Amino acid sequence: MRVQNNITIFSGDTRNNAQAEWENKEGTDSRGQKGSTIYAGNFLREFPMRERIQQKRAQAQQRAMKIVQDAWDGDRQLDDEIKMREEESEALREENKEVLDNLKDVNQRMEELRRTFGVERDSEEQRELEHMISVRRSPCLDTSESTLTEYQKRALELEKQAAGYRKQLAENNGIIKENSEVAKAIRKERLKSHVMVDAQGEAEKVMESSRDEIVGLVMEEAKEHLDEEQEEKEEQAEAIEEKKEEQEEIQEKRDEREEELEALIEEMPVQEMTDLQQKVDEVRLQVQKVLAEANLAVEDVKGVKVDASV
Repeated sequence: MRVQNNITIFSGDTRNNAQAEWENKEGTDSRGQKGSTIYAGNFLREFPMRERIQQKRAQAQQRAMKIVQDAWDGDRQLDDEIKMREEESEALREENKEVLDNLKDVNQRMEELRRTFGVERDSEEQRELEHMISVRRSPCLDTSESTLTEYQKRALELEKQAAGYRKQLAENNGIIKENSEVAKAIRKERLKSHVMVDAQGEAEKVMESSRDEIVGLVMEEAKEHLDEEQEEKEEQAEAIEEKKEEQEEIQEKRDEREEELEALIEEMPVQEMTDLQQKVDEVRLQVQKVLAEANLAVEDVKGVKVDASV
């Protein structure tokens, strides 16, 4: 039995192969058989999906095997039936040989009996015997028997044995004929039905249906994962947009403060600006004087803050 299920599943990274995941390409394998290649993404790395695919494939193979096995069993039963009838017929033919030998022996004994009693073939006694034998063989004839001679009595006993053998031969030959006709009819119907060929076709249909189910399963799973990733990307884009808007608001506030400061500086009189600078210079000189008196280096007082408002 040859049951094929050509499905190729490519499991790359869904984030880098989003477009490829939706491609369902009809191709051919190395043997020229049509199959399907599905780019389903890395979700097939998950054990449950592989398990579901393997389970569906195993179930389909089991159904296909059962179809072929049932057809094979039925075909084998027909073979067994033919073989049984042929063996039976052969046994009956062998039995017929023995029965014919016995019948031949009875006929010889009847001939010897006739000679022993000195009865001629065309005598009245012989004709009466043959008439009585015919009566026994054909129920439609008169079955009344007259007074029998000793020869006729013994001859009729032998005839009774011969009749049993002939009956057995007829029954055996009837069975042999029936067996031959049945075997011939089985062979004839087998040629018409193509049981195994039909079963193979049905099994392939089961596997083809399973292939379609697996493709649908993979495609549905791929769609779900792509939808999830798309939703995640949209959420990330929304977060980035919100962060961008927040930064723009901060920049706007900073620009507003700088504009206010520039406006304030422009509004401040020149004299006030000069006085402020002199005050800062005086504070700086005082600090340098103190440092000089304390014999300290400027580097030793790093981090000291000067309040320009003093």
